[in-house]
Amino acid sequence: MAMAILVVVPASSSSTKTTKTYTNFVKTSCNSTTYPSICLTYLLPYATAVKSNPQRLVKHALSATLKSAATTRVTVLKLAKAKNITKGDAAVLKDCVEEIQDSIDEIKNSLKAISSLKSSANKKFVISNAQTWTSAAITDENTCIDEFSEENVSPAIKSKIRNSIIRIARLSSNALYLINHLNI
Repeated sequence: MAMAILVVVPASSSSTKTTKTYTNFVKTSCNSTTYPSICLTYLLPYATAVKSNPQRLVKHALSATLKSAATTRVTVLKLAKAKNITKGDAAVLKDCVEEIQDSIDEIKNSLKAISSLKSSANKKFVISNAQTWTSAAITDENTCIDEFSEENVSPAIKSKIRNSIIRIARLSSNALYLINHLNI
C-alpha cells in the first residue's frame, strides 16, 4: 500500500511582502477617497492585479462602477416593467433607467480614455476627458436619486432602488477622486 506524503511549502517572505505592499497601496488610496469603506470593499480584492499602479486602480474603480451600474439598471428595468406598480412609479423608474444608461455610457467612455492613457501624446487632455465623463455620470446618478426624493414614489420601490443608485454614485465619486489624483 502506497503512502501519500504531504509536503507543505511556506509562502516565500518576498511574495508575502509584495502582496502586503499591494494591499497597503489600495488601502492608502481608498482611505483618501470620499467613501473609503465602499472603495475598500470593491477594490481590495484586486490588490494583486492593481499592484502599486494608480492607473490600474482607476481602471478597476471604473470597472466596479460599471458592473454595479449594469446590475442596478437591470433591477430598475424589471421594476419599471412590473404590472403592480403605479404609473407615477413606472415613469420615475423609466427616467431612472435612462439616467443609469447614460451613466454607463459615460463610465465606459472614461474607462476607454484611461485605457488609452499610456499611448496618448496628450495625457492631460485624456485625463480631463475621463474627469468630464465621470463627472457627467455622477450628475446622471444624482438626477435619478433626486427623482426618488422629489417625486411621490412608493416606499417599497424607493427602498429597492435608492441604495443601489447611491452605491453607483459613491463608486463613481471614488473613481473620480482617483482620476483626479493620477500623477501623469
